Formats: sequence, C-alpha cells, structure tokens
Amino acid sequence: MTCPWRRRARPFLVGALLAFAATDLAAQEPTWSRCDPRPGRRCGARQLTRGEIAEIEALYNAPATRRERGPFTLARDSVVAGPLAVLGGPVRIAGRVTGAVLVLNGDLVIDSGATIVGEVAVLGGSVTAADDARTGTVRSEPDSIRYTVDDGRLALGRRDDEIVRLLGLRDPQASASLRLAAARTYNRVEGWPIEFGPRLRKRTRWGSVALDAFAVLRTGDRLEWRGENIGHDARVEARFGQERAFTLGGRVFDVVAPVEDWQLGDVEVGLASFLFTSDYRDYFERHGGAVEAGWQDGRAWRIGLALRQEHWHPRRTLDPLSLWRADEPWRPNPQFEEGDWRIGTLGVSYDTRSDPLRPRTGWWLQGRYEYGRGEQPIVLADGPVPPATGPTAGPVDIGYGRVEFDLRRYVRLSPGSQVNARIFAAGWLHGDPLPLQRRLSLSGPGAMPGFDFRRQFTVPDRLQCGAPGIGIAGSPALCDRALLASIDYRHDIRWLVDLLDAPRFVRTDRSGAAGWVAFADVGRGWLVNPRTPRPPVPGAPSGLESLHASIGVGLELYQGGIYIAKALGTPSPAANVFLRLVRRF
Repeated sequence: MTCPWRRRARPFLVGALLAFAATDLAAQEPTWSRCDPRPGRRCGARQLTRGEIAEIEALYNAPATRRERGPFTLARDSVVAGPLAVLGGPVRIAGRVTGAVLVLNGDLVIDSGATIVGEVAVLGGSVTAADDARTGTVRSEPDSIRYTVDDGRLALGRRDDEIVRLLGLRDPQASASLRLAAARTYNRVEGWPIEFGPRLRKRTRWGSVALDAFAVLRTGDRLEWRGENIGHDARVEARFGQERAFTLGGRVFDVVAPVEDWQLGDVEVGLASFLFTSDYRDYFERHGGAVEAGWQDGRAWRIGLALRQEHWHPRRTLDPLSLWRADEPWRPNPQFEEGDWRIGTLGVSYDTRSDPLRPRTGWWLQGRYEYGRGEQPIVLADGPVPPATGPTAGPVDIGYGRVEFDLRRYVRLSPGSQVNARIFAAGWLHGDPLPLQRRLSLSGPGAMPGFDFRRQFTVPDRLQCGAPGIGIAGSPALCDRALLASIDYRHDIRWLVDLLDAPRFVRTDRSGAAGWVAFADVGRGWLVNPRTPRPPVPGAPSGLESLHASIGVGLELYQGGIYIAKALGTPSPAANVFLRLVRRF
C-alpha cells in the first residue's frame, strides 16, 4: 500500500526526471545573428532556441533537401529545385535555388544575379552577397558549430570534447558522448525505461563507424535491481559512403517492444500513459541478437534486411505513476505466448515529402515483409487457447509470413490548401496463423478515431476481431489482416499562419503553421485463420457494407492539433475529442 504523501509526490518526481532525461548529456546551444550580408555590415549574436535548432535539423533531414559537402559551387545557369544544405565550405551560389540554403562550418558567397527564393542560414561562417543578388532573410553565426551526421541525419550541438579526451581519442574525425534519456516511451509494463551509456562515432575516408552500448533500467512501480527491470541495447554499424551508402551492422538487445507502433507515436503514447492512465499499446519482451544490412540512395530510397534470433517473453502489468486518474486500474497487458523465434525482415521506404513534420507535397511509402519461424507452447485460436480446451502437447513449430504496407500522398491544391491521402494494409500472407504479437486492430485515435479504443461495437467485431467468450484479459489486437483508407482536406487560417510563423528562420514558405482540417477514415479487420469455429451471424454485412467509417474536423497548430470525430453507422453514444502532438499522417 502506498502512503498518501508518496502518491502525491511521485508525479512531480517523475516529471522532473523526464525533463532531465529528455535530452542527451552536455547539450550545446549554438547562436544566431541576423545579418545584412553586404560588405562592411556587422551582426549581433544571440542564442539559438531549441525550436530553431529543430528547424535547422528538419531542413537538412527533409527528403526534398539536396545535401552536399563543401567546397561547392552552383553555376550561373544551374537550378536547385528545393532546399540546399552544404556541410563545409567554401560555398558559392551563382545560379538559382528555389528553397532555403543552409551552410554549416563554411563561408557563403552569393554572386551577382543569383537568386535564393528561401532564407539563408549559415552556422560557422560568413555571408557575402552582391548588391543585385536576391535572397530571403540572411542569418549567420561566425563561430564553428559541432554536429553529427548519423545514418544521413543531422544533429546539432554535441559537446563531447571532455569524453573524447578521457577516452584518449585525439582524432578530430572521432566523437563520443554519453546518453541519458527515455529509452522508448512511458508505459504500464516498464514505467519509464531509462537508457544510459556511451555513443561513439568515427569518420573515415570510406564512411563511418558507429557504436552504441546502452543499459536499460525499467522503473516500473518501484526502483529495484532485479532481472525484469534490467535490459540492454548495444549496436555497431559500419557505413560505406556518405549520402549514397551501404550499411552493415549487428545488435544485441533485451528490450520491451510494442505489438503495434504504427498508430500513435512514442511521445503521444507515453504522455497519455503518464497523464491519464491510458496506455494505447500492448507489450512483450524481446531478447536476442540481429545482423542488419541496408542501402540508401541519399535522397528518397532506403532498403533494409535483418536476420534475428530472439526469445519472446510476456510482460506483466505493473502500477507505474500517473498524474491524473491514478486510482484507476491499468488495462491488463495481454498474456502473450512465450517462444524462441528466427525472423527475417525485408523493408523498403520511399520519401519525397517537402517536410517530415508539416508535409505539403510529396510521397511517403513504407513496406515490410516478415517471415518468422519458431516454437511456442500454445496453439492460437482467436487468441491463446486455454489448456482445458485446446491442444497443448508441448511446443508447436510454426512459420508465418506477414506483410505491412503504408502509402501516403500529399497534394497542394493552392498556396493555402492541400489534400492528403493514406492507405494502410497489413497482416497474414501465408503459413500458420500469426502469433498474438503480430496481430492488428483499428480502433482508437491513431486509426479510426470515431471509435473508442478496443471497444466492440458490432458482432462480428471488424475492428479488433474479438468474439464473445474469448475472455482474453486486456482486449488484445486479434485481426489477421487490416485495411485502412484515410483522406484529409486541409486549409490554412491565414491570419493565424501569419501570427504563428512570424519568428520562423529557415522554412521556405509561411503556410502550414495553422489551419482547419476535415477528414474521413474507412476500414476493417479480418480474422483469416480462426482455430475456433464461429457460428454465422444472420444478416451480417459483407463486401463494402462490412467496412466501418468515421468522419471528423480539427484545428491544427504547427505539428499537432485538436480533433473531434464521430463513428458512422454504429450506436456510438457521442463523438470523440482527442489531442495529437503530430498530425494524423
């Protein structure tokens, strides 16, 4: 039994710890200065905000950005369609750039007749521009800035000199840092998982080498040094090439993994758990090792292959802290099957979005095929078969094939409006029935927001694929296959856009910061391989009539928004109001 004062104090303690571990140790804040680039003019420096750092990183990491290494020259008759980012210098622009320009640790010269449609940002260098050069706002900071580029992604502000010195690394191409941060997300089976350990990077003439070695401490409902509270996650990767690169690596891990992570992001799930005792995922433990290989073309395409040997273990529901509704019990975590698995996955992604956070145009595609083979002690029905009613004569060898496909398209209709569409399809492809850890569901704010999370509305249930009498604690996802189609129409609120985007720095257009959105979702799940016979339901709809649908509207600010959604064709009593920290898709 918890003492009252401890119950009141725990949320504030965990909130302070979350704030402390939200960033890596020893973060460095770079500075900006707003400049007139004409000769003889000077700049006044000030500290960069975290929001500005995030926008610089987002500009470099955006799939639509052309990334180069200095020295770099854009000839007078050349055009860069979209943003341009250059690491090192010198950089000379004589042609036309239709987006923003970012230069890190290099000087920039803008020649006579050159045109830069977006803003110009230079960290670690100076800017010189001809009188007739046309640019957006120019900002610069003369002092050099530290940064890392891992897997092609930029991160600013790593201060690792002391760690490098202690490790005896004198090579300027080497870097090291310590990480203390949340491992994944706050949840009801781990509490707050904390990662701690070194990160080492070494750049070479042929590419780079990366090493991460993290211990994972799971806080649960109390801090105790025991097996279920201790994990690890170590990874080594060699990268051959820079923008176009081949990677080869290995990993050993003992981590807690979600069953479905495609609906809501880690931060959203963690905040819902910590604030409202509402965990929108189920979890199981994975312990094993993997070898991985990948290739990327430097812009849009990525391909990855992984082979893993791992043990799956169920996790029990604990009593972690929550700020509100702390006296309500947590939804039980389902009792997943335990077993040893050999798993191979092949994944491909294609990304041409104009901005990963607020996309206005482009494509986003992610596909993955997974084949698993292993032993588990319980044969699946619509969920686990209880020993009294199902065959349990020792471990059963099974093999399954599963596919997942997520396609998104962003189309700009006018400077202030756009249409976004998404198709998500996933599930069983061949072989034995899927283990419970690979099943699917569609209810809740991350998929069909008009329907309450894991609540059965119809018989048969076409969003979770449960059935009366199954009696699995925690209401796990049970569908073998799922299909979801979504469409959004979004329109800027001009006066609010101008107000919110006034302090912007490197964005190429002022639209997208605020607007209203109308949306619709339609989809359903299927149970393809039920081991328990189900009697037919008289009058049950089939074909297109079996699809569920919901509609809604919302107000979006920056990356997130507040929405209201209503299910169609069901006895749902009321509309659902929900908050998202990122846009729906």
